[in-house]
Amino acid sequence: MRRRLIYISLFIFLVGSVNASGQTSSYGELQAAYIFNFAKYIKWPGTATTFVIGVAGETDILDALQNTLKGKKVGGREIEIRAMTTFEEAAVCRIVYLPASNSGAIADLKLAVAGKNVLIVSEDDLIKQGACISFIVEDDRLRFKLRKSVLEAAGLEASEGLLKLAILL
Repeated sequence: MRRRLIYISLFIFLVGSVNASGQTSSYGELQAAYIFNFAKYIKWPGTATTFVIGVAGETDILDALQNTLKGKKVGGREIEIRAMTTFEEAAVCRIVYLPASNSGAIADLKLAVAGKNVLIVSEDDLIKQGACISFIVEDDRLRFKLRKSVLEAAGLEASEGLLKLAILL
């Protein structure tokens, strides 16, 4: 019963009547909320003391992540948001967000995190080039595609509820 309540709450939170065509800051805050839920509903191996989310490139989501996730924890670990200046920094992250403005660097980012338990989240449908999750706007709502094979290759496992909400590829 508790698990069902969690899934229902997650569903309402993620796909409720949210309009993705609003202002940039609202869009960034919505993406930040999704990223937080990705962090919560994916099983993370290891014993890192902080949960690091890196942002690879210039984007408004950096501020949205810092504001939205300030003081929040994932699995008892404090969340730290980092603006990455090199892809080598991605190796210490749990999640790396690659904005559309930096989409040409997906191959370099994939090389930097190869063999690591790092989730690449993107825009611009970079799931086709190797991102695990890509945000899309469909019917004026923010949704996400998830490539389960890439998730598993990174040694990560998503909850059943998260998989049900995703557009699986």
